[in-house]
Amino acid sequence: MSFFKQNKLFFTVIIVSVSLFLCLQIVSCNLSEDIEAKTSLIKKETQKSKLLQEDLLNYQGLIEDSKSAIADLLLLSEMEKEQHRFWANILDENQNIFTSWKKKSTESINADITRLYTQLREICKENNIYFEEENIQNIVPFGVDNQDTKNKYGFGLSSYDGFWPSFSNEEARLLGIQSKVVAKMIEFLSESSTTEHAITLIQILRESVGEEDSQHIAGDLLTITNLENKLVRFDEELKSFVFLIKFKCHTSHARSFINQLRPPFLLRDFMVSRSSDGNNYNTSNQNLVSPFGNEQMETEQPLPIVQNVESEFSLLVEYIYEVNRDLETFLLRSMKNENVNKNILGKFLEASGNSKLTSKINKKFE
Repeated sequence: MSFFKQNKLFFTVIIVSVSLFLCLQIVSCNLSEDIEAKTSLIKKETQKSKLLQEDLLNYQGLIEDSKSAIADLLLLSEMEKEQHRFWANILDENQNIFTSWKKKSTESINADITRLYTQLREICKENNIYFEEENIQNIVPFGVDNQDTKNKYGFGLSSYDGFWPSFSNEEARLLGIQSKVVAKMIEFLSESSTTEHAITLIQILRESVGEEDSQHIAGDLLTITNLENKLVRFDEELKSFVFLIKFKCHTSHARSFINQLRPPFLLRDFMVSRSSDGNNYNTSNQNLVSPFGNEQMETEQPLPIVQNVESEFSLLVEYIYEVNRDLETFLLRSMKNENVNKNILGKFLEASGNSKLTSKINKKFE
């Protein structure tokens, strides 16, 4: 005891140290388990972070791509606006005979076409336009004046001069519209003529407008190989009538006629051949060396002297009468299975000049 009392401080330090050690040991054991749990959690979070970073790589540059997509969308909207403007100019609804056509009965259309023959023949007579004699009738009966035959020129509608089959309302309507288009081309031709030189109208060919017309159109039917490859029309989106007008005249007359072919008239093909009637030949002496000596032989070689520069012109003319550009149906069909962003779609419609479709299309997507 005396030893303990003498070393009381020493033993106190030892006891405190041991107690502190034991306490620290207990705390250490408890914390080690917690540290291992925290370390494991950190490792898991690190792995998740790496996976997220890998996923983010797929979206790297997304903001730039979004900006580029918006720019492309605005470019498409400008293209749509230009397309709408272009086809509106081609169709020219204010001047288009099809769009301004008023509903008429088949009998009324028949009467209009009957009157049209006389009107067009008078226009041609007044404007120095003659008809090609040999292309009007193949056979001239005995006792019939050939001049009367020439006056029966049919302007692509010769089958219906005094004859009118039982057309349907739609077929009669299209035939009536075609007759007005032909009348317009004759008007262009009359505007191109002069009193100095005549124009000879050879033929006008046209497409059939239906089943009944195809049975009676006869020699007025337009038949050209690979016709569709020369035209603007396609499928049901763009519809047109096609005519072939052939005439003989001076180049200035043809140029004037072509200059008047503004939309909805489109010139799709142009063929020209020099008329042989206007070429006379003169002879010119040329000295040739004789193969039998030094004698020179005079030979006569015809040289052309052009007195008349008439040419024969064949023009394939397409008349656009209907343009079906249904943007609403196109958008609904194209984005049927897409997740549509209404804000972006609204921007496109507004920029393309179709903002009136916004609410209607949004409701359908809802």
